[in-house]
Amino acid sequence: MKRTIIAIALVLVLAGTVFAGGQTEAKGSDTYRIFMNPKFTGLSYFEVCADGAKKAAEELGVDFVYTGSEQADVQLQVQSLENIVSQRPDAIIVSAIDLNAVAPPLKNAMAQGITVVSYDADTAVDARDYFCNQMSYEGAARAMLDCALLDAPEGGEIAFIAASPTSPNHMAHIRIMTELCATEDKYKMFTPVATQFAADDEAKSIEVAMNLMQAYPDLKVIISSSAVSAPAAARAIKSAGKEGQVYATGVALPSSIRSYLKDGSQKAFFIWDPAMLGYMSVYVAKAALDGTLSKTPGTKVSAGELGEFTVGEDGEIVYGRPLIFTPENIDQYDF
Repeated sequence: MKRTIIAIALVLVLAGTVFAGGQTEAKGSDTYRIFMNPKFTGLSYFEVCADGAKKAAEELGVDFVYTGSEQADVQLQVQSLENIVSQRPDAIIVSAIDLNAVAPPLKNAMAQGITVVSYDADTAVDARDYFCNQMSYEGAARAMLDCALLDAPEGGEIAFIAASPTSPNHMAHIRIMTELCATEDKYKMFTPVATQFAADDEAKSIEVAMNLMQAYPDLKVIISSSAVSAPAAARAIKSAGKEGQVYATGVALPSSIRSYLKDGSQKAFFIWDPAMLGYMSVYVAKAALDGTLSKTPGTKVSAGELGEFTVGEDGEIVYGRPLIFTPENIDQYDF
């Protein structure tokens, strides 16, 4: 299952051009126009999501625009969404830095008849139509703790790194992991000791990981569902000379943690296929625009080569196909 990252040209909203069928051209009068707005552009995770979204757009014959701020700044994301709404697209696909802060422009979009689909990180429920969730929050939490068990089967102290206190998916993962450590025998050997924030920034993540190791000398595992912070923590562990004593795990692209798995300093990370999450989100947006999708729980939606998915409560549609990377399998993945 190899996937090579294809360079994606980032399209500025003000340029007024879109990706369609692999070419850059103006929107056709009878063609849906779908905008994808990540937390911020330039991060390889979101670039791979956009690659899959573009593939789906080509299959479905819709015009596709990928645009956003280059910084993980919630106010810049709000401004970007306001700009998108002013162009009256048919649908917006968005990954929210802050679920409530992005709500006003998205509610404005919905009031104008624009379909809103969130992916990766949800918005407030009343600010979107559907949420393409990469994993259920509990599923992701369990996958990260299972990776931690591979790192430290004897258990010990664990600490979490999130993007911010308002990051909906990160904070839900931490809450559930904390609950599981307190209630399930499988995970009771872990003791959560701290949560820190690093704004999806590599340098900040390294600093935070260093601080956690200094503050908690018995720390065994640093866990993050940020695809930036998890590999950054692995780098910090090597810099601190703590290989074999402290481990990092969580969400990471295989390209970002391959070297740590190969040299033996780390044991396990996980992710889903981000390209397929982006791919799925475009299929969901198109079905909603066509009027063939309902928010009634149990409704089925077809997503091309991925097959069918089921709509859950509040319009949530779970991708739910985790990939756990270990030294034994990491060479099978190239994205």
